[in-house]
Amino acid sequence: MLALWLFALAAAPQLLASAGLNLDLHGHAQQTDHGHPFADARTMWGIPNAMDVLSNLPLVAAGLWGLLLARTRRLPPEVAFACRLFLTGLILSGAGSSVYHWAPDAETLLWDRLGMAVAFAGAVGLVVTERARQAVWPSLASVCVVAAVSAALPLWTGNVGPWAVVQYGGFVFIAWAATHPAGPNAIGVRWAALLGWYAVAKVLELFDAPVFEATGGVVAGHALKHIAAALAAGPVILALRRQGLRQNAPVFGAERGA
Repeated sequence: MLALWLFALAAAPQLLASAGLNLDLHGHAQQTDHGHPFADARTMWGIPNAMDVLSNLPLVAAGLWGLLLARTRRLPPEVAFACRLFLTGLILSGAGSSVYHWAPDAETLLWDRLGMAVAFAGAVGLVVTERARQAVWPSLASVCVVAAVSAALPLWTGNVGPWAVVQYGGFVFIAWAATHPAGPNAIGVRWAALLGWYAVAKVLELFDAPVFEATGGVVAGHALKHIAAALAAGPVILALRRQGLRQNAPVFGAERGA
């Protein structure tokens, strides 16, 4: 994946231009008539682009719930760090996305992407810790750095290629890693469910305007994308809950002094 990232860093702008795609710093080929990259620009309760702003609350709630669970679980250090990184990334992503959708521009988009970068790094780190049988701290550190740099590159250079590699390459890497046998540190995350919800989120993002039209202007695809992304945290939260049940389960015969 690093080779693909380096290729995107060097050649993505030229390849996109040769394909006739002129992406802005948001990663979109065109803006809507109202200047917002997404279909629903309604103001509600004094909140601009309200549905896209408020739909980030489930992301923040999922991150907070998961962090509360993680605090009470006895986890290997690498697993604990990766879990907390992923869950903290959800909170930061929800907060950053709210800031961006409140006032969408290239600068506020950076805060949205930085939060997502932390969540991506945590997810990749977690699947590595579940499958690896040796120390994975270098992998965790490198993924964090690459994801953060990729989030900032569109603002610095206009190159969205590395960011696309982090998103879609990370998806493919997690899918590939999840096919390998679980290691001794695995907490039992159901990666197929996590990837499934993330895929649903990306489809809803792609069909933002059609969903808005299909629902009669009630809700757009991008707002539902945020909710689907929050549901992608469910497999990690459920794994932490199961971990707590296993740790708190009474040992057979312990009550009898065995």
